[in-house]
Amino acid sequence: MNFHENISEELLARYLAETASEKEIEQVNAWLAQSPQNERELATYRLIWDHSAQAAKTSFPVNTDAAWNKMKAKMARPAPVIAPEILKTAAREIDFTPKTIQRKFPITVWAAAMVALALLAFGWFHFQSTKTGETQHIATTNNTSDSVLPDGTKVFLNYNSSLTYPSNFNGDLRTVSLQGEAFFDVKPDAEHPFVINANGTEIRVLGTSFNVKAYKEAPVRVDVSTGKVQVSKASKKIQLVKGQGAEVLDDTIRGLEANRNMLSYHTQVYDFNAADLNEVITSIRDGYHVDVRLSNQQIAQCRLTIRFEKEPLDATLSVIAETLDLDLRKEGKVYWLDGNGCQ
Repeated sequence: MNFHENISEELLARYLAETASEKEIEQVNAWLAQSPQNERELATYRLIWDHSAQAAKTSFPVNTDAAWNKMKAKMARPAPVIAPEILKTAAREIDFTPKTIQRKFPITVWAAAMVALALLAFGWFHFQSTKTGETQHIATTNNTSDSVLPDGTKVFLNYNSSLTYPSNFNGDLRTVSLQGEAFFDVKPDAEHPFVINANGTEIRVLGTSFNVKAYKEAPVRVDVSTGKVQVSKASKKIQLVKGQGAEVLDDTIRGLEANRNMLSYHTQVYDFNAADLNEVITSIRDGYHVDVRLSNQQIAQCRLTIRFEKEPLDATLSVIAETLDLDLRKEGKVYWLDGNGCQ
């Protein structure tokens, strides 16, 4: 984890805290695109960030001074005894040299960076002390991935998603970090809850199956297939059972009926019961990873009861159009459904 040779830790801290500017976000994205190794490094950093005192999604500009004062108070206490080899490793990984602090950055920015670096150091020591060895990373772009974690939990990763997890689950919790969408079939273990950190939302289970959608700049969505799931964000918390779902937006958690097609992107099975066309098209768009649009909102409320099982995209859309007496056309990579609405 040697970030500072190619990109600064304070920039990554702002990126993970979602306080970076658009230009800075572009800089991080360009760095990520340079190599898969950079993606793995950021994923590891994100796991530590999420794991360290629930630091994910912290708003540094609002609480910087308080956080910095608290950190200085901790630094004034007697330091714990740490093995020399660990200190040497940490010194190579984290550059605390203050030579440019006063010249380059205002105190609030450096406070954010130093708090983030302190959390990074804490997380590094924590993972060393729990003897997890190293973290593993699974990532997809225009593909899906079916994996089994060290504890026997099965994970199916959707397009443009990534999962970071320890090589071994040796602690009290089995903690992973998700960006994107995945279906989890968690191996039961009552003494070691399974915890997913997803964009600042925590999903905690003992053994169950459920879907988590946590793409950036979108609400986190959880849908439960079997068992029981706890979803929490800040001080808010909700318990979900089979057939229930939840959407997390900012610090609000809203209970929902589970999406019956939550796993269609994996199974390619779609089952609609009096579903409006907006819902149908959203499922088709997400499951087939294509751009499907409605030409007007009059047809959005048309309702459809139908089942598709591993049908080609063109056949699926043609059947929908024929059933609702709509016109189907394709312009470039975009499919359009057009019509006068439903009576």
